[in-house]
Amino acid sequence: MNEPGFLGTGATLSRDLTLIAYVFLLVPSMLIGYVFAKRKMFVPHHKMMMTGIMIFNWVLITLVMFISYRDYVAPNVPDGLNETFNLLPTLHLLTGAASQILATYLVFRMWFEKVLPQWIMVKNIKRYMRITLALWLTTALLGALIYLVWYVQPADASESQIAPVSTEEAVSPEATDADVTPESTDASIMPEATEPIMTEEATMPLATDEADEPVETEEADEPAETEEADDPVETEEADDDEVDEPAETEEAEEPVATEEATSTARPTRTTRPTRTPQATSTPRP
Repeated sequence: MNEPGFLGTGATLSRDLTLIAYVFLLVPSMLIGYVFAKRKMFVPHHKMMMTGIMIFNWVLITLVMFISYRDYVAPNVPDGLNETFNLLPTLHLLTGAASQILATYLVFRMWFEKVLPQWIMVKNIKRYMRITLALWLTTALLGALIYLVWYVQPADASESQIAPVSTEEAVSPEATDADVTPESTDASIMPEATEPIMTEEATMPLATDEADEPVETEEADEPAETEEADDPVETEEADDDEVDEPAETEEAEEPVATEEATSTARPTRTTRPTRTPQATSTPRP
């Protein structure tokens, strides 16, 4: 029954037959049964008509409706109830279950009214039959709307709502993948994808001499061995301070001992060969 239907809507054969059965068989039978009850033709006309509708409904529910709801709607409940695709089948389930249970009870009451206990038999059976008819017609209307939403929907509808379609087109993507793969491989050229990884520009910064020069340049070694770094240790300013220290003592402060301070500083200057002529000439009177 999963073959493509004959109505040209993309539905399966079972769903096309279900729609035809409700529109041309079940709904007219319900209305005819109501006319029988209105004319008080209860036995056998109304009794047989209602029994036939009830049994045929159970067959369609078991073979078609239950499977469709289980496969396509139940996984999306309750999160997907805000979508018409899932809301209509759920309402169809509620009204259909209520009408079918009520119709089954009324049929058993008509067939076994002489056997059933009095407490299980309703008093006003006419009211329950009218409620059953109203629920049946509502369920049939919802079923037609479901068919329109699932299979005869506008072109801008999302593809996720066409899940129940089981035509050959739905199976064809497996075959079309083989036809599309050559084009997809031609479009995605592999050398271009690998060139950014294997280019020389990407490897040059790793092996260039520029990265090694800052580590081994002479400029980095010069600050450690330059004479300027040694000069602050042996500068004349440091020696002058040592020479001038005796001049700043209490003896240097006395005006009488100035000649002795100058005479004592002269031997120390002559003994150091590294001092420049300018340094030796400065302390002379």
